[in-house]
Amino acid sequence: MYEFVRGHDASLSLIIENEFPGNRCVGGKYSVEDHVITLYKKDIEFQCERSLGSLDRLEEYTWVILTHEMGHALDTELGVLSEELWNTGSSEILYQIELNAWNIAGELMPFVGRDLFTSIKDESLAYCTKRMLVG
Repeated sequence: MYEFVRGHDASLSLIIENEFPGNRCVGGKYSVEDHVITLYKKDIEFQCERSLGSLDRLEEYTWVILTHEMGHALDTELGVLSEELWNTGSSEILYQIELNAWNIAGELMPFVGRDLFTSIKDESLAYCTKRMLVG
């Protein structure tokens, strides 16, 4: 994974931690300030088991999470969109940020089954849309 990340951006770092600090279940996070992706093993396991019913495809699931976070890191529009999100709080901008990351991720990972990728992407975007509707 480390070599894969460096192969796409030599300045991007990857950290793998046991679990996300706090009450939320977060599989991965990209820090713009530090240009670092952090993956959270236990959270990814929980998400995988909840979504797929088992850990049989955990490695593939982890790759999907990684490439989604890489999508944020490689998104040339992220800076402008993040500033606009900060200034407006617009849920539509948040959705665009997530959609951009998923679109980039889709280009990065031809080696993971399309069915799994699409399932995780659709679930993530549905959650994002639900957050928009709620508020």
